[in-house]
Amino acid sequence: MKIHYDPTDPAQVDDHEPVLARLRREAPVSELKPGLFYLARYKDVIDVCRDPDTFRQGRHIPRDLDTRTEERLNLGETDPPQHTRVRKVLASLLSPSKISALEPSIRNICEGLVDEFAGRGTADIIAELAAPMPAAVIGSLSGMPEQYRAQIMAYTAAYMLRTDPDVSKTRVANAVVAELDAVIRDVIRQRRASSSRPDDVLSWLIESQDADGRPLSEDKILAHMTKDVIVGGTETTKHLIGNLFFNLCSTPGAYERVRADRSLVPVAIEETLRTNGPAQIVFRVPARDVEIRGCPIPAGSTVALGFASANHDEDVFENPEVFRLDRRKVNTKPHLGFGHGIHLCVGAALARTETTCALNAVLDRIPRMELVPGFRYQRVKFFIMRGPEKLDVRF
Repeated sequence: MKIHYDPTDPAQVDDHEPVLARLRREAPVSELKPGLFYLARYKDVIDVCRDPDTFRQGRHIPRDLDTRTEERLNLGETDPPQHTRVRKVLASLLSPSKISALEPSIRNICEGLVDEFAGRGTADIIAELAAPMPAAVIGSLSGMPEQYRAQIMAYTAAYMLRTDPDVSKTRVANAVVAELDAVIRDVIRQRRASSSRPDDVLSWLIESQDADGRPLSEDKILAHMTKDVIVGGTETTKHLIGNLFFNLCSTPGAYERVRADRSLVPVAIEETLRTNGPAQIVFRVPARDVEIRGCPIPAGSTVALGFASANHDEDVFENPEVFRLDRRKVNTKPHLGFGHGIHLCVGAALARTETTCALNAVLDRIPRMELVPGFRYQRVKFFIMRGPEKLDVRF
């Protein structure tokens, strides 16, 4: 069965949920256009994630727009053994002990940002908390010199506009990305020439090796620094925080309930990851001909894993469209908000810690909060991600 929904078309990002429900019900494995297949059911997505030998990584940019070489692919677009090597580097820098050591600093950043608007009565949660906080955290972790860290928010925002239908916007966005890429290349060269290196992401990448035992190329270091650490480390958390506050403010009584019972903070975060997690879709490419639910999928096709759809699978989650603070009592299967398998988001623990600190900082200062009258959720245009461009609240 063919259903006219293209997950790579930014024009469809704001109104696709009814189509996904129909896909789950009528065509859980659908050919959306020649060579592009969409998996809508939880079990099918999980099965593919558990078989990385058959289903190799796809790319985050539509094939007809992607002109990058292999050296410029990010972590989520590569396969073992190179994926394994780089993931270990990033995982070591984001270990539980290191995140625990970071937590006081993250709390201080969040409290300082909330102090700026808590007495005002209104705020845009995205611009005033969700965007600047992870940018500050990642700026420090990345190893970027302090004078360039202010550019991180502009860089990530520009990166999200690369596939915007408005050509004038993409032109400006590409210029912003190219400018900071050039700066980071200079920083990489300076750090390589230095005899002493601090303990940060950039130093670890410089000291890492590829599958053949050679140092990573400048292009590869740049790709991991900018796309995995800077963009991945800020945009995912930004959209998670935005969606979390949207859920709490649009669900009657939810904000007040979580404020009164802080044990519900992690519950609210996990339920947000399920209902509208930042990462909506990823891609795989089968290395051989396969068949899923009777649907033949040729080797080399693009298989879109519908995390958004799978997280709303009514066979797995009771009343899946509802944001519930008692979800753990009725569901035991994990959501796919951060992916699954060997490509599970390497920064998931950091994102959870940042989001927890952000929410608690707001709850500590603001007893009641609601969306401003007439607020309309306008989703960012990068098709992989889901998050509001702004989140206007009053209190």
